[in-house]
Amino acid sequence: MTIERFADQFRLRIVRDECGDKIIPGKRGHLYIADGELCLMVIDGTPAIRSHWDALGGRLWMGDISPNERGLRVQDVKVEGIPIENARTAIKMARARQKRVLSTDALEASRERMLKARESLSGMRSPAPQTLPKG
Repeated sequence: MTIERFADQFRLRIVRDECGDKIIPGKRGHLYIADGELCLMVIDGTPAIRSHWDALGGRLWMGDISPNERGLRVQDVKVEGIPIENARTAIKMARARQKRVLSTDALEASRERMLKARESLSGMRSPAPQTLPKG
């Protein structure tokens, strides 16, 4: 499985991290594909109950709980080899936002508003400045 196919299937967006690797970002962590397997990485996340991470069904690694520079308790978590059946749970755990899909009525209403806005802007443009005659 590729990350593009996974993102299309679940309506997620793909970005590149600082290394140039493709990831699916979330508020809590990010999802990525390594060796054809779905993986989840959380760095400096709020501590969670182990059974919640075990529910994803992959190989779990949990770091120790320690305070960060502001004194808040944080923990690193990595889950590799998440089965595709648990993909929705992994998306929720990473808190990745899915792209909205508009209904045909909402899409048509949006297009009408855009056309109306364009028409109102086209009438508000000031005419080109006149050049003064030399002399």
